[in-house]
Amino acid sequence: MEHRHAHSGAQDISSGERFLGTAFLLALIILLVEVAGGYFAHSLALLSDAGHMLTDVLALGAARFSARIAHRPPTGRWSYGFHRAGILAALFNASTLLVVSGAILVEAISRIMHPVPVQGGIMFAAAAVGLVGNLYVGLRLEGGHHHENLNVRSAWLHVMSDAAASGAVLLGGLIIAWTGWRIVDPVVSVLISVLILRGAWSILRETVAILMEGVPDGIDQQELLDALCADSDIRSCHHLHVWSLGSGQVALSAHLVLGNAPLAAVQTVVERAAAMLQEKFGIDHCTFQAESEGEPCVDGDDGCA
Repeated sequence: MEHRHAHSGAQDISSGERFLGTAFLLALIILLVEVAGGYFAHSLALLSDAGHMLTDVLALGAARFSARIAHRPPTGRWSYGFHRAGILAALFNASTLLVVSGAILVEAISRIMHPVPVQGGIMFAAAAVGLVGNLYVGLRLEGGHHHENLNVRSAWLHVMSDAAASGAVLLGGLIIAWTGWRIVDPVVSVLISVLILRGAWSILRETVAILMEGVPDGIDQQELLDALCADSDIRSCHHLHVWSLGSGQVALSAHLVLGNAPLAAVQTVVERAAAMLQEKFGIDHCTFQAESEGEPCVDGDDGCA
């Protein structure tokens, strides 16, 4: 049995993760402004945005906490470490977004049927605060390479969708102030709901795939198998499994049939295979079991070649 890491696996806290604490405080301030503005303006769109902002506060708090936990070293009980703390936070964030979008949609339909007076000026001012604040937070998280970390990306999605929602509310406030069309408020709310739903579903699918230990996006299992078997010292490969430990951390295990190679050659082959997988597929956590040629491959075993 051979186990190889292409590198030490130590991860530095990204700038995006470091900024999550500040982002949490800014989101809380924006939330208070939008709740007050929505209450005095009687605006469902602004209160909907505030509801989304509440999930931003929860999301950023959860993302910051899980980011700190995720970088703790492995323990005797948690041998892989705490990498999936961020995945659990992303799952929580996506789930809350789905609930909020559903609630907004229900209330918006009710207001389309029964419009209520809305103060467009107050609605505009509060939404402007939300737009500026969310854009600032979103751009800072963007600078922290959010796409490389699902936890930060889910928080970024919360913030940027809320920025778009604030922009829509701001535009709606202008239209209402100029025209008096009260129907604009619930229509904007429906658009916000759809926006939230689309982003949340994407994050939810990805987090569930990781927790179910599915093959990570961008990796083809057959291509992996072919790449391993392209090594002249590897006769065949079976019991091939590949999954994500967390964002950007892919693990692989496999049985390698090496023929009648001497024990001294096994380590060389395994190290060569691990280096190839890290370079070509970005897999840095590999576990191999070496077998002699002639050992039967179990029927129905996925990845048997």
